[in-house]
Amino acid sequence: MDFSEIPALWFLLDFLYTILVVFVIARYLYYRNNGEKTFFFTYVVVAAIVFQLCILLVRVPMELGFAIGIFAIFGIIRYRTAPINPREMTYLLVCAGIAAKNGLMIDQLEVYKILLSDLLLVGLIAIMEHLLFNQRTIIKTILYNKLELIHEDMRPKLIDDLGVSFGIRNIKKIQVGKIDTFKQTAQIKVFFQDPEGKNFSEGE
Repeated sequence: MDFSEIPALWFLLDFLYTILVVFVIARYLYYRNNGEKTFFFTYVVVAAIVFQLCILLVRVPMELGFAIGIFAIFGIIRYRTAPINPREMTYLLVCAGIAAKNGLMIDQLEVYKILLSDLLLVGLIAIMEHLLFNQRTIIKTILYNKLELIHEDMRPKLIDDLGVSFGIRNIKKIQVGKIDTFKQTAQIKVFFQDPEGKNFSEGE
């Protein structure tokens, strides 16, 4: 089908629908559970440009070199960016994939099939997020100066003292690192849940 035969309103609705689906995934599934604003922005904008590029690739006549050049740009950008963890990379793939699918299938699939495929994907992500990332886990490394409490047998008192001294609650695990007997300090790593998002974890 020629691009000129597709009503402009249908193209606009498909674009807005695609961005809405990506926004829901990025905002209410990714960002709510220990997400970052930078990636939230990236997912929505990348989805928008991928959708439009797919529309061009399918419906606007262009030379092979131009099409290859478009995807070469994405390759260059990927190699120049800092490594990201698998969760962020997966969300990037999902958002770009939804945009590509909806852009390429705008006149190939019935509307209900596109809606159903997106609904199934959003549902799957929601289930996995609930099972794996429902509780926000924070990691803090603390230089602790009460060596008498770092012994395994004193762990309950150590947890109580961390709560009083640093306000850390819902502690799930404590790891003891380097111990400096001269300075009477020890490096401990504390894993605790922060459902209200009042703390940031190491590496954020």
